[in-house]
Amino acid sequence: MIIQTKGDVIKLRGALTENQWPAIKSAVSLLLDEHPGGVIIDANGLTDVTAAGAHTFLDASNFIQAQSARVIVCGLSDRILEEIRKIPGVRSQLVLAATVEEARASLAAGGTVTAAEVRTRPAVLVPLIGAWPHALGFAAAEAAARRAEVHLLYVLQVPRNLPIGAPMPEKEQDAQNTLTEAEKTLKRRGVTVRKRTTRARDVVEGAAKFATETKPELLVVAYRKEDMAMEGTRYAVVGPLCDDTPCNVAIYCVGD
Repeated sequence: MIIQTKGDVIKLRGALTENQWPAIKSAVSLLLDEHPGGVIIDANGLTDVTAAGAHTFLDASNFIQAQSARVIVCGLSDRILEEIRKIPGVRSQLVLAATVEEARASLAAGGTVTAAEVRTRPAVLVPLIGAWPHALGFAAAEAAARRAEVHLLYVLQVPRNLPIGAPMPEKEQDAQNTLTEAEKTLKRRGVTVRKRTTRARDVVEGAAKFATETKPELLVVAYRKEDMAMEGTRYAVVGPLCDDTPCNVAIYCVGD
């Protein structure tokens, strides 16, 4: 089998007759250093795969899960995919896309599983959840007072029957549209804005985890009073955001 790299893509060609993950892992690790947003494994050139070769994708799945890396496999034929899916564990973990274009669009939409970053200015984090348009004005005023940036966060909620890094074209497009809409509102106020995405099974828990990792100075969310009056909703929001994050939290309750 031949392994080639070009840009953010690793191309596999020929017959996969044994576990080639050690060789592929080296290429993946190098490309992730250059492309932290994610890497694509293009298997369109595979002509055959044996049971031993199929274990390559099990090890790839385990690596992706352990490293919280965005590595998307594309181009697998139905015949080869059927052979791979005979290996226990691959079905639920392997992140698949139909084409390189679909995989790259998913990576471009963001949604890293982890969110550590280097920052020189304080940040006011605004998760785009609940009644988020009402949180923008408050966040802009706080950012100006603190000489901070506003970080807009969209949490891509991934169903539990899919791998956390699975491409979701419609949801990813919704994320970009929502982030752009919020960005336009804030830029009219002269605020420096950064757009962020993350992936989680639950949107509030995802926002709390992102805040724990990135440590903003302030986290701002907005919810309607009628929603917060519901005991289950109030607990689901206040608990993770106030108890699990290291920053100050402002919850803006909207009347109408």
